Amino acid sequence: MPPKTLRDRAPSSRTSGIGTKSTDDRLDEIYEILRNLITEDVLDKKLEKLRLDIQLEHAERIEALEERVNTLETENNNLKVTISELENELLTSQDRQSEMAGKYNDLEQQGRKNSVRIVGLPDPGVRESVEDCVQTILGFVRDTLKVPLQERDIDIAHRLGKYNGTNPRNVIVKFTHRRKKHEIIRARKILKGSKFVIYEDLTSLNQQRLKEAFRMNCVKNSYSTDGKIYVILTNGKKRRLLHDTPLEESYLMNDANFVSRR
Repeated sequence: MPPKTLRDRAPSSRTSGIGTKSTDDRLDEIYEILRNLITEDVLDKKLEKLRLDIQLEHAERIEALEERVNTLETENNNLKVTISELENELLTSQDRQSEMAGKYNDLEQQGRKNSVRIVGLPDPGVRESVEDCVQTILGFVRDTLKVPLQERDIDIAHRLGKYNGTNPRNVIVKFTHRRKKHEIIRARKILKGSKFVIYEDLTSLNQQRLKEAFRMNCVKNSYSTDGKIYVILTNGKKRRLLHDTPLEESYLMNDANFVSRR
C-alpha cells in the first residue's frame, strides 16, 4: 500500500466536523478568489478583444459587400450600355430592312409598270390556252372599251389562280408599251356599274396599303397611277403614300408631313 500523503493525513472539517478549515477548503477558497480575479481582470480584455474582432470582421464583411455592390453596379452599367448599343443596332437594322423592303417593292412595281388586271372576263376553264386568253382580251378591249388593240401590243397574258367553276379567274395582261396601258386605264371609266373591273397590277405590299388606306375614315378615295399610291382625303387634299407612310389620320391630315413629298 502506498504511503499516505500530507493531504490524506490532514484532518478535514468536511469529514471530521471540526470548525478548523482544512487545506482543501483553503485551496478551494484561493482558487475561487483567483478565478474571480481572473474573470474580472481578463474577461474585460477578452470581451474587448472579442468586440474588436467582431468589429474587424464586420468591417471586412462590409468592405467585401461594398466591393461586390460596386462590381455589380459596374456590371449593370456595362449591361445598360450594351443593351443601348444593341437597341440602336436593332433600330438601325430595322430601318435598313425597311429601306431595303421599300427599294425591293419599288423594283418589283417597276417590273409591273406595263401590266393591268382585268376582273370579270368569261372563263372557259382549264381548256383555255394562252392564245384563247389573248383573243378574249382583244375582243373585250376593242368591243367594250373601244380602244384599238392588236395582238402585238400584248407581251403576255394569263389567268391567275385555279379554276373553281364558279367565279371567273382574273386576267393579268402585260403590254409592250406603257402608252397602250394608259389608253385602257383612261377608258375603264365606262365600266362603272358593270361586272368588269380594270386596275393596275400592283405588288402585294401596294395592294395591301391601297386597301388599308381606303378603309380609313379620313380617306374619301384611294387609287394608283403607274404603281404609285394616292389617297384623296375628306378635306380634298391629295397625298401620295410611300411604303413607310404611317396610315394614321393625324399623320395624313398634317400638311407638314407631305411638304417634300411628290
